[in-house]
Amino acid sequence: MRHTALVLYRNTLERERVLSRLSVLPYLELQTCRLDAAWQAEEAGLAICYCRDLPSAFRLKQTRRMGNLLVLCPVNLASMMSLLEDASCRVCSLESSARVLEHALDYLLHERVRTETTAEHSVYLTRREKEVIELLISGQDNQQIASALGISVTTVIAHKKHMFMKSGVHSSSQLVVWAMLTQLSG
Repeated sequence: MRHTALVLYRNTLERERVLSRLSVLPYLELQTCRLDAAWQAEEAGLAICYCRDLPSAFRLKQTRRMGNLLVLCPVNLASMMSLLEDASCRVCSLESSARVLEHALDYLLHERVRTETTAEHSVYLTRREKEVIELLISGQDNQQIASALGISVTTVIAHKKHMFMKSGVHSSSQLVVWAMLTQLSG
């Protein structure tokens, strides 16, 4: 069964890279549209776009009203961009194998699969973890957070480790991005 997807692009080079990468998937009928004219495009069930940075991908996800979104990104940003994933958005590196692309597209194209396998859950943060993350977002380091909350630096580090495990991120900067994304999209 053939599916139609709208490829959103900023420039000709991006359009050609994405079209070349998706050419291995014969079941996709691809239409193209400049990103700045996407609001004029007919509503599409699936949009595919190459994004070079997290803020532009986040804006696209928040403002797009075209159904599902597949974000292709540089390989070094794939783990950070994966924070955008939810029931209507998947992220793959532009260098992903055809199998990985097919899996992401299958997820987005077949709602029955998504509703059976998606278990969206919110991460529960304790009151103290919320206080730590708010101070971390405001730019304070571990020592400043400890002073502000009247706790030791090792306790701050322990709270951050717990939040790393709960969120699935691996650094303080990723934790800040995760917290901001979950607050903005939730």
